[in-house]
Amino acid sequence: MARTKGAKNKNTAMTADERIAAVLAEIEALQAQIQEKKAELKSLKAVKAEEDQKRILNAVAASGKSAEEVIAMLGGAQ
Repeated sequence: MARTKGAKNKNTAMTADERIAAVLAEIEALQAQIQEKKAELKSLKAVKAEEDQKRILNAVAASGKSAEEVIAMLGGAQ
């Protein structure tokens, strides 16, 4: 019975050096993704802070109170 050449007969195992290189490349790619996500998070936090400020200003305007009255209510913070 003749044997056929196929995937069973090929030596597809990676060497330790090849696996190390592959893992290092994967780590670098993941670190780049982390940096991108950190930048996205920073941007989103800035957007949220701006939205919060607008909400506060709208609430103050809707209350009919003066800026001094609102500051006094908040404990005198300036």
